[in-house]
Amino acid sequence: MTNKPLSANRRLARRRVADVKVFASDGVELAKCRLRDISVGGAFLETKNFALTTGTNLEVVIKIRPGGKPRHCRLPAKVIRVEEDGAAVMFRDLDEELCNILLDIVYPKSDARSTIQDPSGP
Repeated sequence: MTNKPLSANRRLARRRVADVKVFASDGVELAKCRLRDISVGGAFLETKNFALTTGTNLEVVIKIRPGGKPRHCRLPAKVIRVEEDGAAVMFRDLDEELCNILLDIVYPKSDARSTIQDPSGP
């Protein structure tokens, strides 16, 4: 059996469609991006005026509401693919708390509104 690379449409983990603003920082620049989708392994960020290259290390900052209390969650990531409208990132070095937060986002326990919140919202 041969190991073939996964295509962009064949994922290891379930993706959840998202349409919220997030922030991304490469250590030099902080940019507002739009989160298109998210999984426990990574996400796709739509970017404007934020030039990213494959291999760039990022910190993706999302606003979450665990238990109704808003807070910012910082997810270390690496750019694994760049497209015309954004970049696919893979989360890395996640501790247990961040893994649990991602599990709650991707596999919500109810049909209630996502725990992800647009930072420009209430």
